[in-house]
Amino acid sequence: MKTAEALQLNTVETKPKALTLMTALLPAALLYAALALAASRTFGFTFDVAAFFCGLALLAVCTVLPEKTGTGLAVVFALCAGLVLVALPAVRAGAMELANRLFAFSEASNAYAYEYFEQASGETAAVRLALLCAAVLFGAVCALAGRSRAVPVVLFFLLVLFEAYFGVTPGVWRNLFVFACLAYLVAGPKAELRTGAVPVFAFAVIAAVVLVIAPRPAAAVEDYSEHLRDELGRAMMQITKWEPPQAAGVNETHEESRLSEEEANIDTSAAQDQREFEHQTQAEQEISRPHRIDWLKIILLLLAVVAILTVPFAPFLFVSRARKRSREKRAAFADEDNAAAIRAMFRHTVDWLQACGMKTENRPFARCTEDAAAMLSDEYGERYAEAARIWEEAAYSDHAMDGDKREFVRELMEETEKTLYERSDRKTRLRLKYGACLCEG
Repeated sequence: MKTAEALQLNTVETKPKALTLMTALLPAALLYAALALAASRTFGFTFDVAAFFCGLALLAVCTVLPEKTGTGLAVVFALCAGLVLVALPAVRAGAMELANRLFAFSEASNAYAYEYFEQASGETAAVRLALLCAAVLFGAVCALAGRSRAVPVVLFFLLVLFEAYFGVTPGVWRNLFVFACLAYLVAGPKAELRTGAVPVFAFAVIAAVVLVIAPRPAAAVEDYSEHLRDELGRAMMQITKWEPPQAAGVNETHEESRLSEEEANIDTSAAQDQREFEHQTQAEQEISRPHRIDWLKIILLLLAVVAILTVPFAPFLFVSRARKRSREKRAAFADEDNAAAIRAMFRHTVDWLQACGMKTENRPFARCTEDAAAMLSDEYGERYAEAARIWEEAAYSDHAMDGDKREFVRELMEETEKTLYERSDRKTRLRLKYGACLCEG
């Protein structure tokens, strides 16, 4: 007999999957909540229930989906949220209002003076739209942080740079909450509780030592941080140096001195006193508008083109991938090893029964005999019980399986396919063909 771990193959692994899901979802959700608390303090807004749970729902969906699909969905939502914050005027005005609140918070803590956005909107609706987009962005980023170790590392440096540049913090406990979640996620998206607790414990020890030794700001550190912020401010002013635009309708002029051809022909020595210069002013007019590249419009058009080209064909791609996996499973029916063929054919039979309504409910397949008999017949239930016994022998023992047992399981599989397909309605047949991909052709 094989090890006891192999005995779990004939049950639906509901509990381990739930534990894995909570292990992946809980740290990312805690990071999302920590960022929301820190942002509410830094940007000066009240807690918005709708925006918070919208971002949390996106985080949960991206975590539940398979790795590639969830990561791609998170990236798409993050890009879309960023584009909406920049492109839509109402949302952009709300984001500018939040930035003005950040400037005011920074001026209250430091001797800084900011140039506030004049286009900012103080309306509650615009701010709520900006918070909704920010929640979607935070949810997507936290979903990526739960899957990749590099994302929390990048977030750590971005948050440090943000706090250093603006000279603000959301408070000691909020800050510790954020960085503790990042420390846990640095352990890896698939780390166990003990493995993830190691960086959190190390972070807690370092934070406790710092708070005990230096509970108040150190003068030398404050002076140096102020110097760094000044340098960052000068660098940003050079990068974003603003030049006032030329007023509309005002033409640039210049003066020219021209000597007519007749005067040029006069002898220089004889007509020096008669030479006159004519002062003329010529206006330079803009013949056509300057050509400016609207990069935002180009990006949006490219995304629209990609969506038009991919979205209509996405269902066909998913069906094609599902059919490919189904063909790979069916290839095992012709395996030279009788045990491998029996395992594949019986699992395919169970897939048919489950697709048509049989509930295993974390039970061994051998205990589902009554449900199988209720779906088809008592005689079928007896054959199903025998096939389940053969499958257990093929799965958990090293006994050589003969061709008679293999043929018995094959006949049961073919009978299951034929009977269930004939009894199904049109909607169920479409689902069996193109959803579960259990039918050939």
